[in-house]
Formats: sequence, C-alpha cells, structure tokens
Amino acid sequence: MSTKLTAYSDFIDSTAELHHLLAVRPTSPLERRTEEAIQLENAIHRASLVLLVAHFEGFAKAALSEYIDEVRSLRPPVRKIPPALLVLFTRDRIQEIAALPPGADRVNRTRRLFTAFSALWDHDRTIDPQVVSAKILARQMTSLKPDVLRDSFALIGINNIIDEATTHLQSSGISIRVDIKLEEIVNKRNLIAHGDYSVKPTSTELEDYIKFFMAVGESFSSCVAQAIEEACTLR
Repeated sequence: MSTKLTAYSDFIDSTAELHHLLAVRPTSPLERRTEEAIQLENAIHRASLVLLVAHFEGFAKAALSEYIDEVRSLRPPVRKIPPALLVLFTRDRIQEIAALPPGADRVNRTRRLFTAFSALWDHDRTIDPQVVSAKILARQMTSLKPDVLRDSFALIGINNIIDEATTHLQSSGISIRVDIKLEEIVNKRNLIAHGDYSVKPTSTELEDYIKFFMAVGESFSSCVAQAIEEACTLR
C-alpha cells in the first residue's frame, strides 16, 4: 500500500487552480493601482480561500472513502475493522429503518438487518462489501473543525489525526499547532462565505495556507494509508 492516497494526489492537483488564480494580477507592478484593481485582487483572494478550504474538505472526505473502498475490495476479517466503524454502519441502518412508516418495507428491511448485518459482528467472517458504505462514513465529516476531524478519523482507528499532523509538521521544522491554524483558516472562510468584506487575505497568507494544507494533507494521507494496511493485511 502506498503511503500516499489517490485522494491526496487529487488534492495536490487541485491546488494548481489556486496558483492560477493567485497569478492573476489586475495591474502590472509599475502601474498605479486603482480602486477597481484593488477590489478585484481582494475578490480573487477571498475566492481562493473559499476554494482552498473546499478542496481540502473534499480531500478529507475522499480519504475516508478511500479507506472504505480498500476494505470493500480486499474484504479483511471483521476483527481487523475498528468497532466504532461497525457501530456506525449498524446504527445508520437502524435509524433508517426506524424512520420508515409501518409496513412491508419496514419489515423486510428489519429482517435484512438481522441477516446481513449480523455478519458485521462475527469476528472471523470477512467483511461483506454490501453492508459498509463510503458515503455513510464520509458524511460524518461535516466540517474542518478539529474536533470533527478527530472524531471522523477515529472511526477508522486513527487515535488523534490532529496531533499526528502537528507532530508531522514539527518534524519538518514547522512549529504550528494544527488545530489552532485550522480554526484560523476555517473561521476566515466562514466570514467570507457569510458576506464579511473585512476579511481580505493577502497573496502571502494564501500561499502559506496552501503549504499548510499540503503538509497536513500529507500527514492525513500517511495516517489513512497506515490504517488501511492495518485493516487489510493478514498480519
């Protein structure tokens, strides 16, 4: 298993779009900057920050989905899968059935719950790909808030993905608390999305944010790849 997920490669490719945006200059360095040029530059930078956060959120969801795709493909024994993940899939189906009106469909789905999902709790059985869902797992990640990321990735057996990323950055000489930096970036994105025109990230800040997300994404990718290896090898 590669230490780099396909999701991470896709995220790196997506940053090219941001570099293209940041390369747009309303005026040349020798020209006097008009008010219109300043407003255009601010708009480009604000849009770039919103895009960056969206791309990284998409990467995080895709990384979770990639874990499930590997599990569905390689079908490891149930004992290799974190119990919290088994609970998630079982609970989701129970909630789905509970929301149905009384009738034949509810009865049939309840019967299938006990015939199909009971296999999820037999440690020596291989995973049935029909009862695990990348969509269900990915939708647990509702934002890039540190606590949401911790809880979402804990479902696949990663104890604290934020601390892992902080350690990864520090080992690369970057002394940043990932949770604090994430909160800073996401809060700015939220202010922009809610129409606060006072938030005007500079090109230097945006380049710094891109590098930050690339480094955090590399750590996330390695953590998920390790989780896949732990779940899908016969050791």
